[in-house]
Amino acid sequence: MVKKVYWLTFSLMLSLHVVNAQSVSSLKQNEVDYGRAFRFNAKSDGVKGTPFLYDEPKSAKVSLKGGKVYEDIPFNILPEKEEVYIQTGGVESEPLVLKNWEWLQTLEDEPKLFRMEYIDGKQRIVEILFENDKEKFVALHSKYLVEPTVLKDGYTGPQYDTYKQSTRFYRISGLSSKEFKTNNSGIKEIAGPKYNEAMAFIKSNNIKPDRPSGMKQLLEMIHR
Repeated sequence: MVKKVYWLTFSLMLSLHVVNAQSVSSLKQNEVDYGRAFRFNAKSDGVKGTPFLYDEPKSAKVSLKGGKVYEDIPFNILPEKEEVYIQTGGVESEPLVLKNWEWLQTLEDEPKLFRMEYIDGKQRIVEILFENDKEKFVALHSKYLVEPTVLKDGYTGPQYDTYKQSTRFYRISGLSSKEFKTNNSGIKEIAGPKYNEAMAFIKSNNIKPDRPSGMKQLLEMIHR
């Protein structure tokens, strides 16, 4: 009963901050059903995977610009449209587009913090890896479709266009942003005089700097 009252209160409080995702058909783009992808990791119409950042929704702490903070909210991110979707009425409820959110943080062993930041003059949803008073280091996630490379014949099974994930890293200072790579020259750029120490840290701890979790560890080491 308490849980039902909580969800009712949460839904009412969000009424000024969300736009209903409308019907399933209205969410279709390029024959991908966003609503179904949010709930089920869609595998239909020759498409495998989902345009959303996560194959399955995650739970997060969500902060709205008005100051309200809500715990344990199922969410997903649609990188193509820079939108956050939430579900407030269970897994079968219609996803809602969340407006006027300030930040969200995943509820997991290694929490991920997401915010809107300016990248190349445009507001993008990014994962915050490290920040201080002078600058921020972020990961920009995207999803893209890859077509099958093998021609279909009588001996091959079903083939799908498959959604893959891509991640790029940026250094932000004020409204200025610059992409940096995860190769040796890119690490030298962000590590400066700590380059040798950073390379030793990567080797001794088996760090994978091309992954956001690895880059986060590296940045924390460089700036401590």
